[in-house]
Amino acid sequence: MTAEQYVQKLNELSAKKLEGLREIFNLTEKQGTVIVEDNIEELQKNIDAKQLQMDMIDELDQAFEVYFTRLKSLLGVTSLEDVKMADLNGTAQLKQVITSIYNITKQIQEIEGENNNKVRDILNKLSSEIRQVKQGKIVNNGYNIGSKLPQQSFYFDKKK
Repeated sequence: MTAEQYVQKLNELSAKKLEGLREIFNLTEKQGTVIVEDNIEELQKNIDAKQLQMDMIDELDQAFEVYFTRLKSLLGVTSLEDVKMADLNGTAQLKQVITSIYNITKQIQEIEGENNNKVRDILNKLSSEIRQVKQGKIVNNGYNIGSKLPQQSFYFDKKK
């Protein structure tokens, strides 16, 4: 393969990755509303769909690494910064796609952070409610302690 063909292959892989990241972005936004609605089944479906997309992206990243390594080897450099990328066809497009990938990844991280905060708030609320229930049980047990005390016994002397 020529250097331009490698760049074209990298463009294709990056475009597919960008599509997968957009899907993850949409699923992550949807996940935020599902968390608030407290719909566990829908949340699990959403997480499973995101995992499928992440697995696909991992495969794309591995393929990208293979082609990227071959391109560097073909050009005889250790880093593509050593080569004028403008000399290769498709490098401007590759740079643009990689920039888009970076931007959408940052957006996904921000939304994930918000979703984590929502989950943390829900867990704090639940733990507070559990503490109140436990305190209520302790108080209730304190009032009902009289029924658990041994009853006073009487001795009847029958010899008289």
